[in-house]
Amino acid sequence: MLNKKNIRILIFYFSLSVVILGCGEIPTSELKTILVPNKTDGPVLMSEMAITDKKIKLETRDEAFLGHIKGVKLHRDRLFVTDSRISIFDMEGNFIQLLGKQGEGPGEYQRVNAMDIDEVSGCIFVSAYNKLLVYGPDYELIEERKLGYPIGYVKILDGDLWIVSEEIGKKIGDDIANQTSIYKLDKAFEISDTIPFRTIILDKKRIGGYPFRYWLSDIEEGLFMFMPVLTPENLLRDTLYRVSDKIIKPAFKFSFERAQSLDEREYQTLLLYNIVNSSSYYVLEYDQDWKRFMFLYDKKNKTGHNLSEGLTDGDGEPVFLRPLDLDQDVFYYIKKAAYIDSSIEEQNPEIGIVKLK
Repeated sequence: MLNKKNIRILIFYFSLSVVILGCGEIPTSELKTILVPNKTDGPVLMSEMAITDKKIKLETRDEAFLGHIKGVKLHRDRLFVTDSRISIFDMEGNFIQLLGKQGEGPGEYQRVNAMDIDEVSGCIFVSAYNKLLVYGPDYELIEERKLGYPIGYVKILDGDLWIVSEEIGKKIGDDIANQTSIYKLDKAFEISDTIPFRTIILDKKRIGGYPFRYWLSDIEEGLFMFMPVLTPENLLRDTLYRVSDKIIKPAFKFSFERAQSLDEREYQTLLLYNIVNSSSYYVLEYDQDWKRFMFLYDKKNKTGHNLSEGLTDGDGEPVFLRPLDLDQDVFYYIKKAAYIDSSIEEQNPEIGIVKLK
């Protein structure tokens, strides 16, 4: 027999599904599904998939030594490389400068959560938890705002600033939840539109994160969103959503042949981190039994490659593709420098820029 709490949760999920689907509800039978097989394919060469493959060795200097890279942006022949801060390089890999200053004072950031660049104005938007900093095309700070919510992801779309915010451990009645919303901000950085995305009911306050965040894919056919759930649950979130007219609708489901399960520590054995949607490809990043996989699906030919750790480069090593320009099917990959001498500091990595066929 259902108790009051269970009934409340069922009512909540029913209401949420109505909000998500809205008047444009797509019947399950009409939702397009792509199978992700359990079997891994043999190596697929980068040279078979790419039109171009440019490699850039990033300069190693004391002020430009990189830690764990979380993202790369390409703008006006400059590479913006994010670890805990943002380092700027030219297309030959020469270090130019750091963006902004690290710290806890005014005009400073402790750690970068996300960043994006307005392709028209050249302004750079950086989030550091609930602090938003805006830099001009000359890399000088022009605006700083503290917002009343965490900023997990930023995206500039047609000159407008979009933010994905996840509130952790929010009280909803007697329950605890992680609640995700999409905000569109006006020129004064006030919320002009709110799109509820998802609410996850939890037994206690839980947090799970992943540094590579590509939650919004903006291409000619529309705006799409996937955001992972990395808190323990015996459920795989495997659907890519379309964001349109303040409504979020399911667009594609990626059906994994391997079912989700929890191990003895209640960790998920299958974790889907990213679904990236480009003009010609879907790129999925996931872990299965603590090993990394990339599922690369060719939309034109309707064929998929399930790859251990990614495509194989000219050195016979796997590399993982991450988005740079989704409309043009341009991606980047990070290749660590060979570790030769333990007496010297490890060199900065090489960035590969690839245009797929």
